[in-house]
Formats: sequence, structure tokens, C-alpha cells
Amino acid sequence: MPFKFRLEASLRLAEQEMDIEQGLLAQELRTLREAAEQKDLQAQLLNAALEKQKIACLEEPQMLSLWQRYCYDQRNILLKREKEVEEQNIRVEKQREKLLECRIKTEKYKRLKEKKIRLFHIAELKKEQTEIDEIAQNLRGWKTQED
Repeated sequence: MPFKFRLEASLRLAEQEMDIEQGLLAQELRTLREAAEQKDLQAQLLNAALEKQKIACLEEPQMLSLWQRYCYDQRNILLKREKEVEEQNIRVEKQREKLLECRIKTEKYKRLKEKKIRLFHIAELKKEQTEIDEIAQNLRGWKTQED
């Protein structure tokens, strides 16, 4: 008789859920990488604007107020990008926790299945041993009857 795991459907569902969560984590990580790249680009823009502001201060004082306003706007955009990165980091961590929970659940089902398989094989071996013992006993009984 072949082994049949009662919770096979639950194991498959847990594995599917884990695959979905892995995909969602990958998506969140891509979003985080993109947000970090945008933040870095914005930091470069701000640094360039600050340099231009210094130059304007020394060479073109009439342009200074424009550069100050531009730097102010770039700094605000950078702060916004930094906040987006922080929020995305939180989403990534939450997704990692969900994936970990799914992995734990899946591993529980796998370990349970392995345990049930071992118990099944032990029961099969005991059954076979019982049959062998019965055959041996019957053979002894026939030999004693022949003597």
C-alpha cells in the first residue's frame, strides 16, 4: 500500500503561498532599489545646485535668490525621496516577515510529512516482520509434523 499524506493539499497551498510571497518580496525589493536610486540622483542634483549657488554668490549675486529657491526645492524633493525609501524599507521588512511565516508553515508541513513517511515505513517493516515470523512459525510447524 503506497503512502498517502493527508495534508498534501495543505502542503501544496503553503508552498504556493510561499512562492507568491517570494514574488511580492522581489517586487518590493525592486521598488526599494528604484526609490534608493531616485534618492541618490536627487542628492546629486542638490549637490550640483549647491555648487551653482556658491558660484552665483561669488560671480552673479543677482542670480543668488533663484539658486537659493532651486536648492530649497531640491532639498525638499530629497527629503521626500528619503521618506519614500524609509517607507519602502518598512514594506520590505513586513514582506520578509510574511515570507518567513510562510516558510515556517511550509517547513512544518514538510517535517510532518517526513515524520509520517518514517512512521509509515516503520509500520510497513513491522508488518513485514510479523508476516515473516508467521511464515517461519508455520514452516517450523510443518517440519515438526513431518518428523
